[in-house]
Amino acid sequence: MSEKKRADALLQKCYNEYRIRLFSYCLSRLDGSREAADDCVQETFIVFYNKLLDGEEFENPRAFLYRTADNFVRRQKQKDASELRRQVPLEAAEDIGTTNDNYTAQLDLIDYEECAKHLLGLLTDEEKQIYDLRYIQKNGVEDIAEKLGISRPAASMRLMRLRNKIKDMVYYYTKGG
Repeated sequence: MSEKKRADALLQKCYNEYRIRLFSYCLSRLDGSREAADDCVQETFIVFYNKLLDGEEFENPRAFLYRTADNFVRRQKQKDASELRRQVPLEAAEDIGTTNDNYTAQLDLIDYEECAKHLLGLLTDEEKQIYDLRYIQKNGVEDIAEKLGISRPAASMRLMRLRNKIKDMVYYYTKGG
């Protein structure tokens, strides 16, 4: 059996066996944030699959998956804590609101709906379909995979790539690129 077929088979086996338990684990550690838990599980299986493709052997795949998921959970918690520290307390917000009138004027000039239409217009037809299924129709990864006729890991990978592309486009767009 080729290395890729072996990797695909083991990924599918582990995905079917551990996905729900990993999701529950991440969900409980992330205070019920379903999207963050889903992202952590998705990232875990991507790391696992890449290591399988590199020829790595796993004596205990379950332990690797939980360790990797735990690392992603910790990173997510650190990110959440960092974002919380950057938030301005409500009582200080009034003072800050009028300190930079030029910035406020620039924000007023942005047409956010037009910006979103422009960025979504840059997506391929398949990316638009995935975006619609996930963010407009609120389908889960499994439903998206079924509707697209692909495996769940493939749907997860496409979702991750779409999220990264949108993040890059938003960053580029907001920096005036």
